[in-house]
Amino acid sequence: MTRHRMWALSFAALLTLTGTAAATADTPRPRAQVGGGTGLALLRGAALTDHSIIFVCTLTAIGYDAADNLIGLTNAHCEFDGDHQWPGDLVLLESEALTPGAKARDLHQLGRVDYISGGNPVGPGPNGPGLDYAVIVFDKTQVEPVATVGDTTIRTLGAPPPTGTPVCKQGATSARTCGHTLTTAGPYLLTTVPVYPGDSGSPVVMGDTLIGNQWSWGAGTSLPAILADLDRRGGIGAGFHL
Repeated sequence: MTRHRMWALSFAALLTLTGTAAATADTPRPRAQVGGGTGLALLRGAALTDHSIIFVCTLTAIGYDAADNLIGLTNAHCEFDGDHQWPGDLVLLESEALTPGAKARDLHQLGRVDYISGGNPVGPGPNGPGLDYAVIVFDKTQVEPVATVGDTTIRTLGAPPPTGTPVCKQGATSARTCGHTLTTAGPYLLTTVPVYPGDSGSPVVMGDTLIGNQWSWGAGTSLPAILADLDRRGGIGAGFHL
């Protein structure tokens, strides 16, 4: 083989390798799959670093508003502590953020908190007692909405059922736990469903119908009350649907 031929083949191989590397570098990573029951990591105003201290909560639901924004719901108390609250807070995927050795540059930045309601009667927070929900605007380039998380699938939105109806929740910490409805008290839903730290915001479901969120052991807010408040406020989150 001539020297010219060898050089030509080597150059061609170099171009192929360079092109492959460039194509790999330019290939976007898959979007994070997110749905009702997904664990969220919240920074509570801290900067995103390799060792950020995070606060874990659970996504109640993911869907769209009337303006086609990709919207998530969780508990308001996930984004306040005493008199402090963090609108605009960056939201991460809990499973990624808590992975040992995780680097900030490798985390999906899912979106940001747009609205924080009042808390609940037990923990009212800086906005006073309310429905205990927060609105997240997700980045569509980072998030792929899914109907099923763990053992729970959400396909429809509905109202709390009669007393004694079996219901379950899907939480970031304790996964799926079940019980039954006890009663409603105004906008609040009372059940026998247990939760643990990190489960706040868990979707409460009857079958595949989302009926509320969970903010304490056996207590949450009914979904119709949250949807009505979103529509009353208007703007981001109004007209929420799956």
